[in-house]
Amino acid sequence: MNLNIGVVAILFALSLSGAWVLFKLLQSTASISKKEYQMGGAAAGFLIIYGALNLSYTSIAKASACQAEEEQVAVKGTVDPALADAEVVYATKTVSLPNDGVFHFSARKKDLDNDDPPVIYITTDEKQYHYQLDPGQDVSNLKIPLPKGEGQH
Repeated sequence: MNLNIGVVAILFALSLSGAWVLFKLLQSTASISKKEYQMGGAAAGFLIIYGALNLSYTSIAKASACQAEEEQVAVKGTVDPALADAEVVYATKTVSLPNDGVFHFSARKKDLDNDDPPVIYITTDEKQYHYQLDPGQDVSNLKIPLPKGEGQH
C-alpha cells in the first residue's frame, strides 16, 4: 500500500513524540538486536513505535478500501410496458416484478462501474429479455423498454 507524504510525516511525528515521552520523561529503555544491526534507547523505541503505527495505519486503510469496494448502490427501474408474472434477474439477485413494472434491489458499486457491466434480465415463463447496463450508468431510475406488443397489463 502506498503511503503519501502527509501520512508518513504524521506517523514520524507521532513516533518521535512517543519516543521523547517514553525515553526522556519516563526514562524507559529499549533495544533491537538483529544479525545485521543493533540499536538501543530512543532510536529503538522510535522504530518500534513507527513500525506499530505504520502497521496499524496500513491495516485500517486496507480494510477501508475493501469496504469501499463492497459499497452497495440502489438499483431501481421500470419495465415498460409492465409484464405480469415476470422476474428481474441481476447476477445472483432475482426480484419479482410487481404489476406496475417498478423494481428495486441493491448492487455492488464496483460491479456497476466496471468496464464490462452486468446485464439485467426480465424473464417470464415463456420469454427472456435483456438490458445491457453501460459503465457508470445512473441506475437510480432505469427505463427498460420491451419490444412493442410484448407487455401484459
